[in-house]
Amino acid sequence: MSSVSVVITTYNRAQFLKRAVHSALQAGSDLEVVVVDDCSTDDTADVCAKLANIRYIRLTTNEGLAHARNVGFAESSSDFIAFLDDDDLRLPGSIDKQLRKMVADEDIALCYGRALIGDARRQLPTGEIYPSECPQGDIFWELLERNFIPMPSVLVRKSALLELGGFNTGFTLSEDWEMWLRISERFMVAAVAEPVAIHRKADPDSNQMCSDSAAICKQAMRVQQMALARTRAQSGARAKRRHVRSKLRDCAYEMLMKDATVLLHNGHAESARARLLDAFRFRPFRAVASGRLPWLLMKS
Repeated sequence: MSSVSVVITTYNRAQFLKRAVHSALQAGSDLEVVVVDDCSTDDTADVCAKLANIRYIRLTTNEGLAHARNVGFAESSSDFIAFLDDDDLRLPGSIDKQLRKMVADEDIALCYGRALIGDARRQLPTGEIYPSECPQGDIFWELLERNFIPMPSVLVRKSALLELGGFNTGFTLSEDWEMWLRISERFMVAAVAEPVAIHRKADPDSNQMCSDSAAICKQAMRVQQMALARTRAQSGARAKRRHVRSKLRDCAYEMLMKDATVLLHNGHAESARARLLDAFRFRPFRAVASGRLPWLLMKS
Protein backbone atom coordinates (compact mmCIF):
# COMPACT_ATOMS: atom_id res chain seq x y z
CA MET A 1 0.00 0.00 0.00
CA SER A 2 1.31 3.44 -0.95
CA SER A 3 1.74 6.14 1.69
CA VAL A 4 -0.22 8.75 -0.29
CA SER A 5 -2.94 8.65 -2.92
CA VAL A 6 -3.10 11.64 -5.28
CA VAL A 7 -6.67 12.05 -6.53
CA ILE A 8 -6.82 13.93 -9.84
CA THR A 9 -10.33 14.80 -10.97
CA THR A 10 -10.73 15.64 -14.64
CA TYR A 11 -13.40 16.72 -17.09
CA ASN A 12 -12.68 17.58 -20.73
CA ARG A 13 -9.15 18.86 -20.13
CA ALA A 14 -7.09 16.19 -21.84
CA GLN A 15 -4.61 18.85 -22.97
CA PHE A 16 -3.64 19.58 -19.34
CA LEU A 17 -4.07 16.17 -17.73
CA LYS A 18 -0.77 14.57 -18.76
CA ARG A 19 1.28 17.35 -17.12
CA ALA A 20 -0.81 17.11 -13.94
CA VAL A 21 -0.19 13.36 -13.68
CA HIS A 22 3.55 13.67 -14.30
CA SER A 23 3.84 16.43 -11.68
CA ALA A 24 2.01 14.27 -9.13
CA LEU A 25 4.31 11.31 -9.74
CA GLN A 26 7.34 13.52 -9.07
CA ALA A 27 5.89 14.99 -5.85
CA GLY A 28 6.32 11.91 -3.67
CA SER A 29 8.45 8.80 -3.36
CA ASP A 30 5.69 6.37 -2.36
CA LEU A 31 2.32 7.22 -3.87
CA GLU A 32 -0.44 6.14 -6.21
CA VAL A 33 -2.22 8.41 -8.68
CA VAL A 34 -5.98 7.95 -9.02
CA VAL A 35 -7.50 9.74 -12.03
CA VAL A 36 -11.26 10.19 -11.77
CA ASP A 37 -12.76 11.03 -15.17
CA ASP A 38 -16.07 12.81 -14.56
CA CYS A 39 -17.60 11.48 -17.80
CA SER A 40 -15.45 13.49 -20.20
CA THR A 41 -16.54 13.75 -23.84
CA ASP A 42 -13.07 14.55 -25.25
CA ASP A 43 -10.11 12.17 -25.64
CA THR A 44 -9.37 11.93 -21.90
CA ALA A 45 -9.85 8.14 -21.89
CA ASP A 46 -7.32 7.72 -24.72
CA VAL A 47 -4.80 9.95 -22.94
CA CYS A 48 -5.15 7.97 -19.72
CA ALA A 49 -4.76 4.65 -21.54
CA LYS A 50 -1.25 5.77 -22.52
CA LEU A 51 -0.24 6.96 -19.05
CA ALA A 52 1.76 4.61 -16.86
CA ASN A 53 1.46 4.24 -13.08
CA ILE A 54 -2.09 5.52 -12.68
CA ARG A 55 -5.45 4.04 -11.68
CA TYR A 56 -8.15 5.26 -14.06
CA ILE A 57 -11.77 5.50 -12.94
CA ARG A 58 -14.36 6.69 -15.43
CA LEU A 59 -17.73 7.85 -14.08
CA THR A 60 -20.83 7.15 -16.18
CA THR A 61 -22.48 10.50 -15.41
CA ASN A 62 -21.07 13.98 -14.84
CA GLU A 63 -21.90 14.89 -11.25
CA GLY A 64 -19.31 17.55 -10.45
CA LEU A 65 -16.06 18.00 -8.56
CA ALA A 66 -17.29 17.15 -5.07
CA HIS A 67 -18.70 13.80 -6.15
CA ALA A 68 -15.64 12.94 -8.24
CA ARG A 69 -13.31 13.73 -5.33
CA ASN A 70 -15.42 11.59 -3.01
CA VAL A 71 -15.18 8.66 -5.44
CA GLY A 72 -11.44 9.19 -5.76
CA PHE A 73 -10.55 9.10 -2.09
CA ALA A 74 -13.05 6.28 -1.40
CA GLU A 75 -11.29 4.16 -4.04
CA SER A 76 -7.81 5.07 -2.83
CA SER A 77 -5.62 2.62 -0.94
CA SER A 78 -3.64 5.07 1.24
CA ASP A 79 -4.05 6.69 4.63
CA PHE A 80 -3.16 10.14 3.25
CA ILE A 81 -4.86 11.89 0.33
CA ALA A 82 -3.65 14.72 -1.90
CA PHE A 83 -6.06 16.40 -4.30
CA LEU A 84 -5.03 17.87 -7.64
CA ASP A 85 -7.18 19.42 -10.35
CA ASP A 86 -6.38 18.47 -13.93
CA ASP A 87 -5.03 21.94 -14.80
CA ASP A 88 -2.87 22.40 -11.68
CA LEU A 89 0.62 21.04 -10.96
CA ARG A 90 2.46 19.65 -7.93
CA LEU A 91 6.07 20.68 -7.32
CA PRO A 92 8.77 17.95 -7.07
CA GLY A 93 9.16 16.40 -3.61
CA SER A 94 6.39 18.55 -2.13
CA ILE A 95 4.17 15.71 -0.91
CA ASP A 96 7.06 14.01 0.87
CA LYS A 97 7.74 17.24 2.81
CA GLN A 98 4.13 17.49 3.94
CA LEU A 99 3.88 13.80 4.75
CA ARG A 100 6.85 13.97 7.12
CA LYS A 101 5.15 16.77 9.01
CA MET A 102 1.88 14.86 9.36
CA VAL A 103 3.46 11.55 10.33
CA ALA A 104 5.34 13.33 13.13
CA ASP A 105 2.09 14.58 14.73
CA GLU A 106 -1.06 12.44 14.76
CA ASP A 107 -3.19 15.43 15.82
CA ILE A 108 -2.70 17.04 12.40
CA ALA A 109 -5.49 16.15 9.99
CA LEU A 110 -4.50 18.45 7.12
CA CYS A 111 -1.31 20.05 5.87
CA TYR A 112 -1.22 22.72 3.18
CA GLY A 113 1.29 25.11 1.63
CA ARG A 114 1.63 28.05 -0.68
CA ALA A 115 0.83 27.84 -4.39
CA LEU A 116 2.56 29.63 -7.21
CA ILE A 117 -0.02 31.27 -9.46
CA GLY A 118 0.36 30.12 -13.07
CA ASP A 119 -1.02 31.81 -16.16
CA ALA A 120 -4.18 30.37 -17.69
CA ARG A 121 -2.63 29.33 -21.00
CA ARG A 122 0.69 27.66 -20.15
CA GLN A 123 0.61 27.31 -16.33
CA LEU A 124 3.86 29.29 -16.09
CA PRO A 125 4.40 31.06 -12.74
CA THR A 126 3.40 34.73 -12.88
CA GLY A 127 5.32 35.77 -9.77
CA GLU A 128 2.22 35.72 -7.57
CA ILE A 129 2.18 33.43 -4.53
CA TYR A 130 -0.91 32.52 -2.50
CA PRO A 131 -1.45 32.80 0.42
CA SER A 132 0.95 35.41 1.76
CA GLU A 133 0.83 33.79 5.22
CA CYS A 134 0.08 30.22 6.31
CA PRO A 135 -1.66 30.03 9.71
CA GLN A 136 -1.30 26.75 11.59
CA GLY A 137 -2.87 24.96 14.52
CA ASP A 138 -6.44 25.88 15.36
CA ILE A 139 -7.19 27.97 12.27
CA PHE A 140 -11.00 27.75 12.32
CA TRP A 141 -11.80 31.42 12.90
CA GLU A 142 -9.14 32.64 10.50
CA LEU A 143 -10.37 30.24 7.81
CA LEU A 144 -13.93 31.47 8.32
CA GLU A 145 -12.88 34.89 6.99
CA ARG A 146 -11.72 33.54 3.61
CA ASN A 147 -10.34 30.42 2.00
CA PHE A 148 -6.55 30.68 2.12
CA ILE A 149 -5.90 26.95 1.54
CA PRO A 150 -5.07 26.29 -2.13
CA MET A 151 -6.75 23.11 -3.30
CA PRO A 152 -3.67 21.64 -5.04
CA SER A 153 -1.54 22.15 -1.91
CA VAL A 154 -3.54 19.91 0.43
CA LEU A 155 -2.51 16.65 2.05
CA VAL A 156 -5.20 15.25 4.36
CA ARG A 157 -5.81 12.14 6.43
CA LYS A 158 -8.31 9.82 4.78
CA SER A 159 -9.76 9.01 8.21
CA ALA A 160 -10.77 12.66 8.68
CA LEU A 161 -12.49 12.77 5.28
CA LEU A 162 -14.40 9.57 6.06
CA GLU A 163 -15.38 10.75 9.55
CA LEU A 164 -16.80 14.00 8.15
CA GLY A 165 -18.61 12.39 5.22
CA GLY A 166 -16.46 13.78 2.41
CA PHE A 167 -17.13 16.78 0.21
CA ASN A 168 -20.60 18.31 0.15
CA THR A 169 -22.07 17.53 -3.28
CA GLY A 170 -24.58 20.35 -2.88
CA PHE A 171 -21.84 22.82 -3.84
CA THR A 172 -20.49 23.25 -7.35
CA LEU A 173 -18.09 25.98 -6.19
CA SER A 174 -16.35 26.53 -2.83
CA GLU A 175 -16.82 22.84 -1.98
CA ASP A 176 -13.15 22.70 -1.01
CA TRP A 177 -13.46 25.60 1.48
CA GLU A 178 -16.57 23.99 2.98
CA MET A 179 -14.57 20.78 3.54
CA TRP A 180 -11.54 22.55 5.05
CA LEU A 181 -13.83 24.45 7.42
CA ARG A 182 -15.39 21.24 8.72
CA ILE A 183 -11.92 19.75 9.19
CA SER A 184 -10.65 22.87 11.01
CA GLU A 185 -13.64 22.76 13.39
CA ARG A 186 -12.46 19.41 14.72
CA PHE A 187 -8.75 18.99 13.99
CA MET A 188 -5.39 20.74 13.95
CA VAL A 189 -3.99 22.01 10.65
CA ALA A 190 -0.31 22.32 9.68
CA ALA A 191 1.45 24.17 6.87
CA VAL A 192 4.78 24.25 5.10
CA ALA A 193 6.23 27.66 4.30
CA GLU A 194 7.48 26.96 0.79
CA PRO A 195 5.32 26.66 -2.35
CA VAL A 196 4.16 23.11 -3.07
CA ALA A 197 2.02 23.55 -6.19
CA ILE A 198 1.23 25.67 -9.24
CA HIS A 199 -2.38 26.82 -9.43
CA ARG A 200 -3.66 27.86 -12.85
CA LYS A 201 -5.14 31.33 -12.63
CA ALA A 202 -8.57 31.84 -14.14
CA ASP A 203 -9.28 34.58 -16.66
CA PRO A 204 -12.48 35.50 -18.55
CA ASP A 205 -11.56 33.21 -21.46
CA SER A 206 -10.05 30.22 -19.65
CA ASN A 207 -13.32 28.28 -19.30
CA GLN A 208 -12.68 27.44 -15.65
CA MET A 209 -15.35 27.12 -12.99
CA CYS A 210 -13.47 29.66 -10.88
CA SER A 211 -13.70 32.22 -13.73
CA ASP A 212 -17.15 33.29 -12.46
CA SER A 213 -16.28 35.48 -9.49
CA ALA A 214 -19.91 36.45 -8.86
CA ALA A 215 -20.98 32.81 -8.47
CA ILE A 216 -17.95 32.09 -6.28
CA CYS A 217 -18.83 34.97 -3.94
CA LYS A 218 -22.45 33.89 -3.64
CA GLN A 219 -21.54 30.29 -2.81
CA ALA A 220 -18.84 31.47 -0.40
CA MET A 221 -21.48 33.39 1.54
CA ARG A 222 -23.55 30.20 1.74
CA VAL A 223 -20.56 28.19 2.96
CA GLN A 224 -19.78 30.72 5.66
CA GLN A 225 -23.42 30.94 6.74
CA MET A 226 -23.56 27.16 7.17
CA ALA A 227 -20.34 27.10 9.19
CA LEU A 228 -21.52 29.96 11.41
CA ALA A 229 -24.69 28.03 12.20
CA ARG A 230 -22.81 25.02 13.59
CA THR A 231 -21.87 24.48 17.23
CA ARG A 232 -18.23 25.60 17.07
CA ALA A 233 -19.09 29.04 15.69
CA GLN A 234 -22.22 29.45 17.80
CA SER A 235 -20.14 28.91 20.93
CA GLY A 236 -17.97 31.90 20.01
CA ALA A 237 -18.68 35.54 20.75
CA ARG A 238 -21.24 37.34 18.62
CA ALA A 239 -18.62 39.99 17.81
CA LYS A 240 -16.37 37.27 16.39
CA ARG A 241 -19.11 36.04 14.10
CA ARG A 242 -19.86 39.58 12.99
CA HIS A 243 -16.16 40.17 12.29
CA VAL A 244 -15.74 37.13 10.00
CA ARG A 245 -18.92 38.01 8.08
CA SER A 246 -17.58 41.51 7.50
CA LYS A 247 -14.20 40.20 6.37
CA LEU A 248 -15.75 37.88 3.78
CA ARG A 249 -17.90 40.71 2.41
CA ASP A 250 -14.75 42.82 2.07
CA CYS A 251 -13.00 39.99 0.17
CA ALA A 252 -16.00 39.53 -2.13
CA TYR A 253 -16.14 43.26 -2.84
CA GLU A 254 -12.43 43.45 -3.71
CA MET A 255 -12.62 40.36 -5.93
CA LEU A 256 -15.60 41.68 -7.86
CA MET A 257 -14.19 45.18 -8.30
CA LYS A 258 -10.90 43.76 -9.56
CA ASP A 259 -12.76 41.43 -11.92
CA ALA A 260 -14.88 44.33 -13.22
CA THR A 261 -11.75 46.35 -13.99
CA VAL A 262 -10.10 43.45 -15.84
CA LEU A 263 -13.25 42.70 -17.82
CA LEU A 264 -13.58 46.33 -18.86
CA HIS A 265 -9.92 46.50 -19.85
CA ASN A 266 -10.44 43.43 -22.06
CA GLY A 267 -13.46 44.94 -23.76
CA HIS A 268 -16.22 43.07 -21.88
CA ALA A 269 -18.26 46.14 -20.86
CA GLU A 270 -21.53 44.35 -20.10
CA SER A 271 -19.86 41.73 -17.91
CA ALA A 272 -17.91 44.50 -16.15
CA ARG A 273 -21.14 46.32 -15.31
CA ALA A 274 -22.62 43.08 -13.92
CA ARG A 275 -19.59 42.54 -11.67
CA LEU A 276 -19.74 46.16 -10.56
CA LEU A 277 -23.37 45.77 -9.57
CA ASP A 278 -22.52 42.62 -7.58
CA ALA A 279 -19.72 44.49 -5.78
CA PHE A 280 -22.11 47.33 -4.99
CA ARG A 281 -24.49 44.88 -3.32
CA PHE A 282 -21.74 43.64 -1.00
CA ARG A 283 -20.32 47.05 -0.06
CA PRO A 284 -22.44 49.92 -1.48
CA PHE A 285 -20.74 52.72 0.45
CA ARG A 286 -17.24 51.49 -0.41
CA ALA A 287 -18.20 51.18 -4.07
CA VAL A 288 -19.20 54.83 -4.17
CA ALA A 289 -16.42 56.15 -1.90
CA SER A 290 -13.66 54.32 -3.79
CA GLY A 291 -14.02 56.60 -6.79
CA ARG A 292 -13.85 53.56 -9.06
CA LEU A 293 -17.60 53.41 -9.58
CA PRO A 294 -17.94 56.58 -11.71
CA TRP A 295 -14.64 55.75 -13.47
CA LEU A 296 -15.90 52.35 -14.52
CA LEU A 297 -19.23 53.73 -15.60
CA MET A 298 -17.57 56.40 -17.76
CA LYS A 299 -15.28 53.85 -19.39
CA SER A 300 -18.19 51.53 -20.16
